[in-house]
Amino acid sequence: ETEKHYVADLGLIVEGYMGTMTSKSVPEDMKGKDKIVFGNIHQIFDWHKDYFLGELEKCLAEPERLAQLFIKHERRLHMYVVYCQNKPKSEHIVSEYIETYFEELRQQLGHRLQLNDLLIKPVQRIMKYQLLLKDFLKYYTKAGMDTEELEKAVEVMCFVPKRCNDMMNVGRLQGFEGKITAQGKLLQQDTFTVTEQDSSFLSRAKERRVFLFEQMVIFSEPIDRKKGFSIPGYIFKNSIKAASPDVCRAWVNDVVQILESQRNFLNALQSPIEYQRRESKSNSLGRCMRPPLSAASALRPHSSASIDRHKLPSLHSYNTSLPALYLPSQGQGQGPSETYSQPVCLYFDFFFSPSGQSTMAASCCCALHYH
Repeated sequence: ETEKHYVADLGLIVEGYMGTMTSKSVPEDMKGKDKIVFGNIHQIFDWHKDYFLGELEKCLAEPERLAQLFIKHERRLHMYVVYCQNKPKSEHIVSEYIETYFEELRQQLGHRLQLNDLLIKPVQRIMKYQLLLKDFLKYYTKAGMDTEELEKAVEVMCFVPKRCNDMMNVGRLQGFEGKITAQGKLLQQDTFTVTEQDSSFLSRAKERRVFLFEQMVIFSEPIDRKKGFSIPGYIFKNSIKAASPDVCRAWVNDVVQILESQRNFLNALQSPIEYQRRESKSNSLGRCMRPPLSAASALRPHSSASIDRHKLPSLHSYNTSLPALYLPSQGQGQGPSETYSQPVCLYFDFFFSPSGQSTMAASCCCALHYH
């Protein structure tokens, strides 16, 4: 039933707004903007109306078909990622005309919902499919039935919405002059606090949205809604790009080794006796230390500036996967405790390549941040 309501809502957009705008004249300053406003919603509507709704109805009689239906059409569902990437641009145009031209259309069509309320429906719908599949998975598990395909379907329908959300955030990035699609896949995005030292030797914390692509890291500043911006967005501030894929791989190898060594350090702090016992056992079994990466070292660029760790900017992630570690003070265990947080402090050093391009270099390392 919810799918039927969803298809009906899409029809209000395609057959209502889009149909009316095609048959009647639009304001001069709106001409050509309809493609941005609606994106590929016609494609989404046609597929759900002509195919997917019918396939879901078949699953009522044959529920075992449900998981395979989503697995089979994973690539087709990518059209939602395309829609979501365009959504921020659509929001910007709709907000300009929502009280004028689109309000006149709404009244002519006799719709209860405004256009922006209808255009958010695909975003909401793609998020809900995973809830449906998770419910099925829960019931199948309780019944002792095979859940392998359902688990795959849940994985697919968790990944697609994540990609949609990622691309909506990328679509809200303003001021980046390059071609964002040329930077490869978006691997991670998150909000960080960047601490910088200004000319008065005072450290100031600034919020930054960081996008990690295959080819580049982009730093942006969230738009402050308090300053009159109704639509969320990010203003491009800076980017970091490796000089070559080999340099990038070399740095990834180094960071992995640093993270591993710091994880071992945390383990040693949390349980020193157990850590020493495990290390002794590993050494007795002939485990050898990992040799240095000579090839990576040869590729590692060096900064032309002197390195002062106390003046480099640091990034503190809001996301924490490890709990803070509380260590008792020396003595009888009385008094204040010292707190070590997880290795989430990133330091960057830069050098300039022959072409003058600022490139991530010598000290991309994850350090144990001490409070």
